[in-house]
Amino acid sequence: MTGTVQRHDSARREPAMGGAPSRGFAMSRDPELAVAFDAIYGRAMPADAERRLLLAVLEDGIRTLIKHARATRGRAATLRREALTWLLSDANTDPFAFERICEALGIDSARLRGRVLGEADVPAEDQTVDVR
Repeated sequence: MTGTVQRHDSARREPAMGGAPSRGFAMSRDPELAVAFDAIYGRAMPADAERRLLLAVLEDGIRTLIKHARATRGRAATLRREALTWLLSDANTDPFAFERICEALGIDSARLRGRVLGEADVPAEDQTVDVR
């Protein structure tokens, strides 16, 4: 008897490229930021590989800054300085520049920058491109 096997899975399968994105990036301190981040993911999820790459770079930069926001020395301080410099730069020549990524994803860069700086509690004196 040659029949076909029917499969009835009630659980949804994860996408092949790493599953659903992490939704807890906003550290639960600002529900509005978490909702905004989820909205970005919801809009970009079906996008092509390039858009997913840009979104991953954006997420990594934001996560790095928030994670190391209070670092003052060592590797964590270096990561903080690099992420903050990237976030505050208005350069638009590098394809992975913050401004360029936001533009490609249709995100208001000034608004996102302000929200991230607020979430990371970056002091006003550090909110310049020449971060030490």
